[in-house]
Amino acid sequence: MYAELHCHSNYSFQEGASSVEDLLVRAKELGHKALALTDHDNLCGAMHFAQVASTLGMQAITGAEVTFKDGSHLTFLAETRQGYRNLCNLLSYSHISSDRRDPRLDPIYIPELAQGLILLTGCRKGPLSSLLASQSSKNQREAQETLEQYLEWFGPENVFVELQQNLVQGDIQRNRRLIQLAHSLGVGVVATNNVHYHALERHRLQDALVAIQHNRSLEETHPERRPSDQFYLKSPQEMAALFQECPEAIENTVKIADRCAFDLTKDLNYQFPDYPVPEGFTPQTHLENLCRQAAVRRYGSVTEKVEARLKEEFRLIQRHNLAGFLLIYYDIIQMGRQIMIELGLSDAEIPLEERPPGRGRGSSVAMLVGYLIGLSHIDPLEFNLSLERFLSDDMGSVPDIDLDFPRNIREELIKRVHEKWGWDHATLTGMISTYKMKGAVRDLGKALGLPHQEVDKLAKRVDSHSAKSLQIEMLTLPEFRDKVNAPVWRDLIDLACQLDGFPKYLAQHPGGMIISSSPLTDMVPVQPSAIADRYICHWDKDSIDQAGFVKIDFLALGALSQMQEALLLIEEREGHYIDLSRIDFDDQAVYEMIHQADTIGIFQVESAAQMQTTPRIKPVNLTDMAYEVGAVRPGVGANDGVTQFIQRRAFKAPWDYDHPLEKRALERTLGIILFQDQVNQLAMDVAGFSALEADQLRRAFIRKHNEGLIAFYWEKFQKGAEERGVPQEAIERIFKKFNGHYMFPESHAFAFGVTAYHMAWLKHHYPLEFFVAIFNQQPMGFYNTETLKEDAKRHGITVLNPDINISMEKCIVKDESVLLGLSMVRSVGNTAATSIVQAREQGQPFSSLADAMERTGLLRESIENLVSAGAFDSLQTSAPLVKETKSSPPLVKGGWGDFVTPATTAPDRRTALWEVGLRYRPIKAKLEKTKNGKAKNGGTQLALPLPVEQDMAELPPQDQWEIMLDEYRTLGLHPQGHLMAQLRPHLPPRVLTSPDVTNLPDGEEVTVAGLIIRRQRPLGKAVFLTLEDEFGHIPIIVWPKIYMRYRMVLKEPVVVIRGEVSRRDGTMNIVAKHAGNVRGARHLPKAKNWQ
Repeated sequence: MYAELHCHSNYSFQEGASSVEDLLVRAKELGHKALALTDHDNLCGAMHFAQVASTLGMQAITGAEVTFKDGSHLTFLAETRQGYRNLCNLLSYSHISSDRRDPRLDPIYIPELAQGLILLTGCRKGPLSSLLASQSSKNQREAQETLEQYLEWFGPENVFVELQQNLVQGDIQRNRRLIQLAHSLGVGVVATNNVHYHALERHRLQDALVAIQHNRSLEETHPERRPSDQFYLKSPQEMAALFQECPEAIENTVKIADRCAFDLTKDLNYQFPDYPVPEGFTPQTHLENLCRQAAVRRYGSVTEKVEARLKEEFRLIQRHNLAGFLLIYYDIIQMGRQIMIELGLSDAEIPLEERPPGRGRGSSVAMLVGYLIGLSHIDPLEFNLSLERFLSDDMGSVPDIDLDFPRNIREELIKRVHEKWGWDHATLTGMISTYKMKGAVRDLGKALGLPHQEVDKLAKRVDSHSAKSLQIEMLTLPEFRDKVNAPVWRDLIDLACQLDGFPKYLAQHPGGMIISSSPLTDMVPVQPSAIADRYICHWDKDSIDQAGFVKIDFLALGALSQMQEALLLIEEREGHYIDLSRIDFDDQAVYEMIHQADTIGIFQVESAAQMQTTPRIKPVNLTDMAYEVGAVRPGVGANDGVTQFIQRRAFKAPWDYDHPLEKRALERTLGIILFQDQVNQLAMDVAGFSALEADQLRRAFIRKHNEGLIAFYWEKFQKGAEERGVPQEAIERIFKKFNGHYMFPESHAFAFGVTAYHMAWLKHHYPLEFFVAIFNQQPMGFYNTETLKEDAKRHGITVLNPDINISMEKCIVKDESVLLGLSMVRSVGNTAATSIVQAREQGQPFSSLADAMERTGLLRESIENLVSAGAFDSLQTSAPLVKETKSSPPLVKGGWGDFVTPATTAPDRRTALWEVGLRYRPIKAKLEKTKNGKAKNGGTQLALPLPVEQDMAELPPQDQWEIMLDEYRTLGLHPQGHLMAQLRPHLPPRVLTSPDVTNLPDGEEVTVAGLIIRRQRPLGKAVFLTLEDEFGHIPIIVWPKIYMRYRMVLKEPVVVIRGEVSRRDGTMNIVAKHAGNVRGARHLPKAKNWQ
C-alpha cells in the first residue's frame, strides 16, 4: 500500500497541471490509501479538495509546500486540528511579512507553530536535498545540523526525510546520502513523487505553465522546467519498484496517512461570531429590544401582525444562534450611517429609516428583523414574503446577507471594518481567477513561441469564453483556418483545451467579508490584497460556504451612487430632500414611461431583453415590478417561461397546473416558476421534501458535474410524489421545470423592483438631475455615454461640451443643461481636473489658451484633448465650416463622393492645437548638487514663456466630421449630434431609420444602419444586437449561421443590416440576413458586450 504525500494541483498557480478532481479520481483508480494536497504556499484548494475526496470516499490530507526566505522548500502536513491551525498561521505570516506576490516564511515563526504538524524535508529545493547534492563534508555537516534543528522544532517522531526518484540525474546518489543521514540520527524516511499532474501526458501542459510563470517561452525556460516527465501520480506498484532498496520509505507513507486524522470537512469547528452587548442583555434580548423599538417607529406600535412575525423570527434566530451574527450586521449599518454623516450625506438628527446607507438584496429581504434593524428597505409584511428560503427550522447552511452600498460609502466601510476587527478577525473573501479563451491563447501562444502579432490577432477575434472551443473558432476565421493542423498551432489548441478553467491567481471577491470572534488565521490563511489596507483569505465563496463561515457581502451598486447624487442635487436646487420611501408608488405616469420601454439608465429594466418585456408585462404596481425584474433571468427563460408568463398574463392564454399540488407555489405567477423560492416550494408540496432537502435539491442543479446528484434527487422526488398520488407523467413534467440557471429569490426581486421604480420615478420627475448623476457614475449600466446622451436629448436635456472656465471635475447643471466635467476628457482624469479647478479658483478665469497652459502645467496630451473636446471653445473665435475632402466620412461599399457640411460656424480647434504645439514646454526638474557632488531633484522649473504669434499658421478649420471624431475620441460622445446624422445623407434611400421600421408589417424586407451599442448572446445561442441611429434604437436578431458568416463585420462599430421584420407577442425585431460595415471610422463609442 502507498499514499502520495506530496502532490500539487492547479491551485499551485502556473505549476500544477491537473485539477483536484483529476488527481483524486486517478488516485482512487490506482488504489492509493490517501492523497495529500501540498500546493505551493497556499490552501486555496484545500476545502475543495477535501469535499471532493469525501464524495469519492478518499482520505484527504491537508498540507502545503512552503517557501522560506532563502528560497528553499519544506513540506508540512496537518496531523491534527492544532497542526492545521499552525499551518494556516505559518502561511499567513509568510504572506504578511513579505511581498504578497512572492511569499517567503521567516523560520523564526516555526518553534511556536510546530505542534500538530508533520514535516517532510522537501523536494530538490529542500535544504537537505540541496546540501547533499554533492559529497562536500562541509555540506554534510550543515545538512546534519539542519536536520537536528528540525528535530528540535518538531520532535523526532514528526520529522521524515523525503526521498524522490523522478529518473533525474543525481536522484539515486542524493537519496542514498539522505537515507544515510536519516539513519545516523534515527529519523524516518518517506517516499514521495512531487506530483504535478495526474497522468504522464500532462507534462507538456506543466512545462507550458512554468514558461507562463516566468513570462518566457519554452525555449527560454529549460533551467526552470522540470528535468523529466516523471512527476505524475504513479501507482503504488510503480513507487514500490522505484524504492525497492528502501521499502520502509513506502511503508512510512501509510503510517503517516494513518496519523493524519484531521478532516477539513468535519473538524474546523467554526463558531458564529459573538457580539458585545449592553449590561443586562444577551445578544438575543438586545436584538429583540432593538427590533421592538424600530417597530414602533415604523408602524406606530407593535401590531398583532408584526408581533406574530417577530415571535416566529426570534424563535428561529435563537434556535440557530444567529443573534450575534445579525447584531454585527446592525453594527455595520450604523457604521455606514456614520460614514454618510461624515461625508455630508446625512445628519445625526435624520433617522436611519429616512436615509439608510445601503440596501439589502437576496432572500434575506424577507426577514422582518432585517427590515427593522436597517438591513433592508422592503417591508416583508406588505408584500407577504415567505421566510422559509432564508430562515427555517432545518436550515442547512449559514444564511447569506448581501448589502448594496453607494461606491463612496462601501470603500470607506470596508476599510473601517478592517480597522475595527483587525485583519486577522475580518478579511475579504478570495476569488479564484480562471483561464478563459483569450487569456489561454495569449499565455500559451507566448510560451510556445508563436508570432506575437498573430497570437494577439487571434485573441482579439475569438468570441467564445471557453478555450475548449479554440479549434472551432479558428476554423471559422479564414486567416487561421489553415493553421489548425499546423505544427505548434496544433499544440496551442490541445493545451488550451487542457488549460480551460484552470485557476490563474487568487484575487479579491467584489465585497464578501468574513468576520470572526476568534482569529481567522486559525482557520484559513490570510494575505494582503492588491488594494492597500485590505486583506483576503485563501478561500473563495464556495469554500467559505462549505466551511460554514458567516460571509457578509458589501457590494458597490452604481445605481445607489446615482440615486444618492441625484437626491443631493435635487435638495441643492430645490431646498428639500426627497424621502423615496414616501413617494407615490402608484404613479401611473411613471409606469407608462416603463411601458414605453423608456428605461435607458434605469436599474434592472434597461437591458434590451427588459425593454422588450416591459411593454408586454406592463407593470402597474410594485408586485408587477418584482415580476418584471424576476422574469428576465436565464432560469426562467430556459423553459420558455418568459414567453408563457407574458401570454398568460397579457393575452389570457389558457393554462392549468400539471397537478393541483402545484397551486400554492405557482398560483401567483400563473403556473410559471419565476423565483428560486418556488422551486423549493414545489419540492416540498409535490414530493414532501423538508425545507432543507428542497434547498439542497435546488443547489444540486447549480453544481458542476452534478449528474449523480440529479439522479439521486430525481429518485427521491419521484418516490415522494408517488406517495402523494401524483401520476408518473405529471412527476416527470414537474421535475423538468427545474434547472441550474440563475433565478432571483422572490424577496430579492421585490428589493430590486422597488429600486428600479425609484430610479424610474427620478428619471420621470427629475430628468436633469438623473442624467447629471448617471454621467458622473460611469462606468455602470448597459450603455455607453453616447447612448446616454441621446436618451437625455429625447428627454429634453441638452448635454454641453466641457468648458475650461466653468466645468468642475464632474458634470454639473448649467442653464438647465448637463455641463460635462473635465475629468470625462480622455487622459485628464480626476487629479488633472482638480488642478485646473484649483488654478482657476485661486486666481481668476483663464483668459486664453496660453494662460491656462501656464497656470495649470498640464501635460501636452491632456491640453490637446481638452482642446479637441471643446473645453477652450469659449476662448476662441469661430470659423466657417468648409467643404470636406480628405477628411470626408468613411466609405461604405460604393463610395460617398464629396461631403459638404451645413453652412454654420465652428470653433477653430485646429489653430488652437497648433498653438499648443508651439507653446508647450515640458516642466523640467531642477537638479541641485548634494555635498558629495551627486544630483538630486530640487523642485521644478517652468520654461520661460516665449511669443509664438510670429509662428502661427493660417490653417483650414476643422469640418464637422473631424470635430465629431475628435469628440468621440476624447469624450466618448458627440454632444451636438450623432454619427448617423452625418452619414445619413450618403446612405441609399432604402436604408431606413428607427422610426421608419416601427410600424412595418411582419415579414417585410428592410435595410437599416447604426452604431452597435450592445451585443448579447444568451442561452439560446442567437446573438442579439442593438443598433442606434440619430432617432432611436433598432433591435437585431442574428441566428448562429448568419453570425458565423458575418462575425468579423459585426465586431465593427457601425454596420448596415439587411433583414426581415419579425413581430412576436407585441415585440419587433429585425432578423439579420446580411451585414456590411462602414470602414475607416475610428474612435467611435464601443458596444458593451454581455454574454
